[in-house]
Amino acid sequence: MSGYDIKKFDYFAGRDLAYSFDCLTGVLLREEIVEYINYLLSRGRPFSFALVDIDNFKTVNDTLGHINGDRVLKKAAEYLCGKVGEEGVVGRFGGDEFMLVLEGTADYRDVWNLGHEINMNIGGLRFEGLKGVSITFTMGISRSPVDGGTYESLLALADKALYRGKMKGRNCFIIYLPEKHRDIDITKAGEKKYTSMYLCSRVFMYLTESENIEDGLNYLFRHFAAYFMVDHICVETRGGLNFQVIHRLSKNRNFSRLDYDGLKKYFNNIGLASFNKVEEMCMEEDSPVLREMLGQHISSALYCKVAAFGTEYGYIRVDMTDTVRIWQPSEKDIIVVMANAIGILLHYQGKTLAGLPLQEAYITGQEA
Repeated sequence: MSGYDIKKFDYFAGRDLAYSFDCLTGVLLREEIVEYINYLLSRGRPFSFALVDIDNFKTVNDTLGHINGDRVLKKAAEYLCGKVGEEGVVGRFGGDEFMLVLEGTADYRDVWNLGHEINMNIGGLRFEGLKGVSITFTMGISRSPVDGGTYESLLALADKALYRGKMKGRNCFIIYLPEKHRDIDITKAGEKKYTSMYLCSRVFMYLTESENIEDGLNYLFRHFAAYFMVDHICVETRGGLNFQVIHRLSKNRNFSRLDYDGLKKYFNNIGLASFNKVEEMCMEEDSPVLREMLGQHISSALYCKVAAFGTEYGYIRVDMTDTVRIWQPSEKDIIVVMANAIGILLHYQGKTLAGLPLQEAYITGQEA
């Protein structure tokens, strides 16, 4: 890639790199990345290794053609190079997968912050001449020396983490942790337990483990916020917000009620409203509720009505702040199931969301 300077790293400084780059994307060839990793391992230098997959890329080729697919690949490569900046190098693993090597970056918190920066801002990428096209990444990350001493072992662990991310619903990054991911076997169908069907069944389990629906809502929302890495989730009624879970990196810690009636026009026939790019929507229409969302730093949102047997109780509200997020079908499926399950429980228990005890906002993400 023209202007992509990797000679700041001593391994590349004195080498002839004329034939080291992928001709389409301009990033390093796979074999160059492998040799670089072996060099770092031989000298005991800490680093992180990431596999990056463009989600549902086959759909881009099938709907827009391979020429436009190539344009998306090139733009994705440019984006990754810009995000790693002085911290690493980018290579092409093959097809729609890339490789990142972050020399000197192996601390979990540092890797997490960079992963969050890469993953949560990809939705804002623009493709000239391809209006409405957006992409997301799934990333699997391993670290040296904590995770392994060979390229093969680091690749295998990053692959497990990537697989875990795909089973979570894509559009996320996973840092390999042995206590969480050691037993993943990507060759076994049993790992499909992480699909939407499995997660939907968990919704009912979380909500019914306790006799008090408020305990179930607290547990469910905390699990959802961590699992899908969202900045804010709560239930909203005409009276305000309750059961709030806020990520520690959220640009807003003081969310407030939106115009309940103003949101009505955005809900579809199943009671779901999806906002991928609030700022762009606000530029296209003068909507008070969209301006309210921007005022709370909300860049993307997913809302779903909680209703059952003709009674509307409020809605589940999921927000991202200052990072564009392209909501995946699996995420939409889960929130619809959550809303329907909560509505049914409220109906049969004779309760309302507004009547449940007010809970103090819970800050999550401290473990990162």
